[in-house]
Amino acid sequence: MKATLAAAVAGSGMDEQALLRAATQEAYRRVTLLLNASYADFSPEQQRRIRAALGSETPAGAVSPARRGKPGSTAKQDLPPRYWLPYSGETWSGRGRPPKAFLAWEGTVAHTEWKKRHPDQRFPAYPG
Repeated sequence: MKATLAAAVAGSGMDEQALLRAATQEAYRRVTLLLNASYADFSPEQQRRIRAALGSETPAGAVSPARRGKPGSTAKQDLPPRYWLPYSGETWSGRGRPPKAFLAWEGTVAHTEWKKRHPDQRFPAYPG
């Protein structure tokens, strides 16, 4: 590593700190580009880990339902997901009515196949 750094410093004409700063900026640009382009392609578990590593519980630009509340009302605390649909990544806390996506999934072939292997469950459990 040190030999590679020394060779890069000698070849670039920059000092070591400036070279490291430039490399860090390039790495940040690449990571940001990758996350912006393909965040939705990551599995829900991978998305959760990315958010945890960044110190953020919601993806960039997303507003949680608790923060979006109606004026004058108290925002409910977000509940952790209890169920999820693997094909779409849709999650549900198990409180209130099931989301339309879950109700629509119940009539599909994928649900029938899943139900054969999990007769005692209504929906797949969230993997987190």
